[in-house]
Amino acid sequence: MKQIYSLITILFISIAAAQAKTVITFTAWWGNWSTASNWDLNRVPQNDDSVVIPQWKGVVFDKADTLANVYIKVIGGLTIQKKMRLSASSVIELTGTGKLNAWGAQRNVEEISIGGVKKYDENAPYWVFGPAFAASNSGVAPNGFNLSVLPVLFKGFFVARSNNNVLLNWSTAQESNNSNFEIQRSLDGSSWSTIAIMMGAGNSTTVQQYNFTDKNMTAPIAYYRIKQVDTDGNYEYSTVKSIRVNEAAPATRIYTSGNTVNIEFNKEVTNPITVRIINMNGQVVGQRHLQQASYRITMNMNNSVSGMYLVQLNDNAGWNEIKKVVL
Repeated sequence: MKQIYSLITILFISIAAAQAKTVITFTAWWGNWSTASNWDLNRVPQNDDSVVIPQWKGVVFDKADTLANVYIKVIGGLTIQKKMRLSASSVIELTGTGKLNAWGAQRNVEEISIGGVKKYDENAPYWVFGPAFAASNSGVAPNGFNLSVLPVLFKGFFVARSNNNVLLNWSTAQESNNSNFEIQRSLDGSSWSTIAIMMGAGNSTTVQQYNFTDKNMTAPIAYYRIKQVDTDGNYEYSTVKSIRVNEAAPATRIYTSGNTVNIEFNKEVTNPITVRIINMNGQVVGQRHLQQASYRITMNMNNSVSGMYLVQLNDNAGWNEIKKVVL
């Protein structure tokens, strides 16, 4: 059964919030995707975003681009003028009022691909109406969009280390005919075994949180994924997460001075590192990607509202650290 969070897991709820996608919403009545002022964050969508196109608004995808791990929710209209290339972990959902269409001037470049597989191209219908979705397993153009409700939409999935235990947390934004989740582990990245089964919510339109602890996991590195199984036996996989269990993490000191967040390490960090500043609503309000962190990082947060924030550090090799600060 789904586990209920208690006070002892407050930290892990906070980390899950830090993993939530940044929501970026189209605000113009009609306009181009590549115009920053058409979006509420005054920038164009980027990797790891949750992109929302509201009802009665229309976006023209006017510049070829490649995006990773995005969720595009079309409640209004999306017009494809150039090639939209998305990673295998990305999803496009058309709600009941959502619609997708081609620009119509040069159909051979008016296409969408997910994980290198074409979902919408010159052979697809000019119009696609929701409810429908395209994902890595939704088919190939001209039928790359499943004309149905998205069965389960993963909202977030992360792993963190606690001594010899590995903590897994994931959440879903919606569930339809969801039977259960299989927690799978691999020690080499290719051979997988199911280590636990957890029941799903079945049908839900609200965020559902799940967690599992893989106890006494002492292998140097482990890979995890979630297999979601429908009531009819169909299934899909989450993204794969890896964690290094025995790797010594750098000790850090995280503190604020005025509107500046300071991060100090006790040794040079050679892995690429991502720093995120998250407010108490789970929104990422500051982010930096560094190829090498050296001994000190500073982030100026002059435009932020005073209050409590989470500072999350992640090297994408299994090390996660998070701390609350006050600005």
